[in-house]
Amino acid sequence: MHSSFQIGKLMGIPIRLHITFLAIILWVALVFGTTSVPLFGSDYGFGNVQPSSVRWAYSLAFAILLFVCVGLHELGHSYIARKFGIVIRSITLYFFGGVSAMEDIPRDPRLEMQMAIAGPLVSGVLGIVCIAAYYWTAMTVGARRPISVLLWTLSIINITLMAFNLLPAFPMDGGRVLRAWFAEHMSYIKATSRAASLGRMFAVIMGILGIFSLNLLLLVVSFFIYIGASEEERITSMTVSLDGIKVRNIMSSNLHTVSPDVSLTGLTERMFTDKHRGYPVVKGGSMVGMVTVEDIKKVPVDLRPTTTVGDVMVRKIYTIGPDEDASAAMKRMGELGIRRLPVVDGGNLIGILSREDLVRAIELSHSR
Repeated sequence: MHSSFQIGKLMGIPIRLHITFLAIILWVALVFGTTSVPLFGSDYGFGNVQPSSVRWAYSLAFAILLFVCVGLHELGHSYIARKFGIVIRSITLYFFGGVSAMEDIPRDPRLEMQMAIAGPLVSGVLGIVCIAAYYWTAMTVGARRPISVLLWTLSIINITLMAFNLLPAFPMDGGRVLRAWFAEHMSYIKATSRAASLGRMFAVIMGILGIFSLNLLLLVVSFFIYIGASEEERITSMTVSLDGIKVRNIMSSNLHTVSPDVSLTGLTERMFTDKHRGYPVVKGGSMVGMVTVEDIKKVPVDLRPTTTVGDVMVRKIYTIGPDEDASAAMKRMGELGIRRLPVVDGGNLIGILSREDLVRAIELSHSR
């Protein structure tokens, strides 16, 4: 079961909704439908809107529009990225906001700074547009009408999103601006490490504030910032360590293949002997699939003598070229959730690249 589903495209970029979004949109509608706070002389929230049917309709509309604004915020990042040739695979809206899936994070500090600022800039512009629309509507139909309350609430939330995202808490937008600034004065890995440390510090502070204020949302956001900062620091360290290394430099060229007619019992015995967890499946000189220990585990032990490799092998084959970057291979493995990639040159299988090969290359790079 997929955890997200596509709802359309903007600028050619698939827009996806995570399943958590469906729950949070109702929660946002509930919160704002029961809240009404006078903010700068105008109502923030729909708690005073009557009758109740109108109140809940506008509160739900606000929740939907809020996440439209979050999507537009992410499109701001994506627009700048695409302008400089970076591929955006998709934008996914989660319960805590939006995430753009990029082919690569730019290491040019100036480009990263432009991309990071673009999202909050979009939120700020949306906030200003909503403020202008609110004042026009307030003069036309009245400041306490539901449409006026909607526009005022949207304006405040967009300005808040802009300010919150500009906090220097990596990997939020402000934290990326900070990393870009650090990267102007030190190595990219060191800049990421310093920005991530500050991001974790902010996350801890947010978590403490969330505990003492009993604010569950602040606790959740602090958790994701902490995990996000640590994970991006780890991935950046590995990716940079693989700079300049090609697949052909670290792949295993001593090929071990298996026929689709071999029984799973025979394959298991071979795995013990060869100490390999997976094999390309070759028939008539052509690669027809991949089989791994995970495929064997799916078959009961008593059926393995009569089950062949061809019965369980994965027929959809993902390959990589020998002259591609090792970092690209690592990213592809992560995205596909696989542990090895066949290396193909001119249609011929010339090697296998495994996660173990990548880890070994990273360790050797760190030992230099």
